Amino acid sequence: MYQTYFKFEKSPFKVVPDPNMLFTSRSVREAMGRIEFAVRTGKGITVMTGEVGTGKTTLVNRFLDKAGPDTVTAYIFNPTLSGLQLLKTLADELGIQTYGMAKVDLTKALYELLLRNRQAGRRTIVFVDEAQALSREALEELRLISNLETWNEKLLHLFLVGQPELLEKLESFNLRQLRQRVELFIQIEPMSAAETRQYIEHRIRLANPLREVSFSDPACQLIHQISSGIPRMINIVCDASLLVIYVAETNVVAAAHVRDAVRTVDAGQVSLRLDPRPRHRAGHRVAILVGAMLAAVMLIWTFDTAVSRGGLLNRVTRLGSKPAANVAAGADASLAHSGTGGLPFVHVRSCRTRAEADSFATGLPAGVGRKVYLQAAVQDGTPWVRVLLGDFATLEEAGVFAREAKRSGAVSYAQPVLLETEGLQAWTRPGTPGPPAANPGGTTGGARPDDTRRLAG
Repeated sequence: MYQTYFKFEKSPFKVVPDPNMLFTSRSVREAMGRIEFAVRTGKGITVMTGEVGTGKTTLVNRFLDKAGPDTVTAYIFNPTLSGLQLLKTLADELGIQTYGMAKVDLTKALYELLLRNRQAGRRTIVFVDEAQALSREALEELRLISNLETWNEKLLHLFLVGQPELLEKLESFNLRQLRQRVELFIQIEPMSAAETRQYIEHRIRLANPLREVSFSDPACQLIHQISSGIPRMINIVCDASLLVIYVAETNVVAAAHVRDAVRTVDAGQVSLRLDPRPRHRAGHRVAILVGAMLAAVMLIWTFDTAVSRGGLLNRVTRLGSKPAANVAAGADASLAHSGTGGLPFVHVRSCRTRAEADSFATGLPAGVGRKVYLQAAVQDGTPWVRVLLGDFATLEEAGVFAREAKRSGAVSYAQPVLLETEGLQAWTRPGTPGPPAANPGGTTGGARPDDTRRLAG
């Protein structure tokens, strides 16, 4: 409807991984450079991760679209394959007839093809999408075929592309051989507020409307706040916003139009959190917000009281149990992320035991300036204890902190993630008294002296 009204050549905010619509944010530029580096230097296995909707598949499609004659590529996107099915799918993608072939013959045929490609001056590159959902058997098969090499170079260059859960899976003890073969990590991060505006303008410009159409500064700021800088969410909100101004017969999207648009795609939940203006049933909405804030304060008080008595932290050691979930990031963060898939944290380690997690948290350098949390989890039947840094208002803020922490050398690994709070507990240094009572009037990022430290520099 609005596409015809504004005379777009193509839909500007269609939710498909179109490489021709790719916007090169800072994170995307870095990722493109690292992909090129991995190919040029012949890396065996590269892992690329990013939150849902950050444009990983679009970036892969861009590389496949631009690949030259000196490159042979394959793209696998079905994560439900068994190890043998994955091997056959890879062979099919590379042009090998697999019908009736035994696994040993299939592996030999694949090796011979890779060797011929390299002797002809061509590199063979395989992208495996949604890799976080691959079974352990399939991942082990990828490790085995990564061993197809000559004495001085790899014959196959694998890119495992997936959500942050892929990194956690690779830390599994049973996959340590695969993890050791990963030579490069690439991380796609959400866009900043400025990049969100540039992204919107970029998409509209490529869609080439004959009628003028634009988004106001307040509208772009609100869209960034709602989407946390994730391209897929930006597309959804912008698409609905254009429909709203089409009905209103105007050509400028204002913040009010964005709020109206969000109600059509989010049942009013986001606009309820973000809209400060009085509307009909305002008293009812205020009561809901006040009740939610009081509930959050009570959760914080209950949480700190329980921790001071040693009750909640003791439950973390029982990884098979189901600890009570508690929201420790404060009322504002809880409201800002309710219904969006969890709260933002920075994941810095997964440990096999609580003692190992305590040891790692104790050894964090000079402090990280954030409250430290532990979370019990089970991955493929194996119990883990995640070490997390928390109290971030947005996923973007967590991403900025993760980059700075890695840049300064405070930690070697830091991944911004959205996690549910089940099994989440605040960490205190072993052998110290429980933390003091919470200060609801303090900032959500405030750190206690016994469980956090400041990031150097």
